[in-house]
Amino acid sequence: MLSDFINLTFNTDKLIEFFIRHNILSAVTNCNECENIVHLNTKTLMFTCRKKRFVKNIHKKRISQQCRFERSGKVGTWFGNSNLDISLICRLTAYFIMFPPPRVHFLSLDTGLSRVTAIDWLNFCREVCESWAKKHCEKIGGPGHIVEVDEAKFGRRKYNRGRVVEGHWVFGGIDRQSKKIFLVAVQDRTQETLLKCIKDWILPESTIISDCWKSYRCLENENFQHLTVNHSYNFVDPDTGIFSKYISEYLINIKLANILIFL
Repeated sequence: MLSDFINLTFNTDKLIEFFIRHNILSAVTNCNECENIVHLNTKTLMFTCRKKRFVKNIHKKRISQQCRFERSGKVGTWFGNSNLDISLICRLTAYFIMFPPPRVHFLSLDTGLSRVTAIDWLNFCREVCESWAKKHCEKIGGPGHIVEVDEAKFGRRKYNRGRVVEGHWVFGGIDRQSKKIFLVAVQDRTQETLLKCIKDWILPESTIISDCWKSYRCLENENFQHLTVNHSYNFVDPDTGIFSKYISEYLINIKLANILIFL
């Protein structure tokens, strides 16, 4: 549970043990100078080698030389490019996952970090999520698979007031069985646009669940089984029992993360 992990962030020694146990941090490395095995200093998170060794100088005489090898244990990890304490980084990351926006004020109070630093880390977390989504988007569905689809508009509220009036449409789907997803930016949500995306990203003979937006009405004629839920009234169709439990919440969370951060 993430709540247990947050509690762990208040005990640095146990947190580092947790990371070593799960191979997030390396417990040992090799010295680049003498190839000696160096153990991580769990207090400083540094690998340091001061071993003395014999080398030949320019006159081919053996002389004693001490290694000066030093390397941060955070290199190549989630913590590598930050000067923040790893406990704070872990707490920020966990809060990003757990709490929907707006959360900047809470993060600043809880961690003692400035608003600018908190926003910077939230932006970094979103960039990682975006990169992951792009990398793992693939064709989903197929016979016997249920795919939920939905569209959402991403943008800012004009003058930070009223409804969202500027932004871009994003169309997405999630396979209930495999949990695989796709997310694509679209110009609009017309039938022509959404149908092309559905054919590009969803395999034939899939069962597609959507809301009652008119652009989806053609799906029965396109080698898909189509079921609908009217989100204006409920998320479970009272007649068919069909419900959409994943994609709407997924898009809502992404949308909130990209809009409310500016509040």
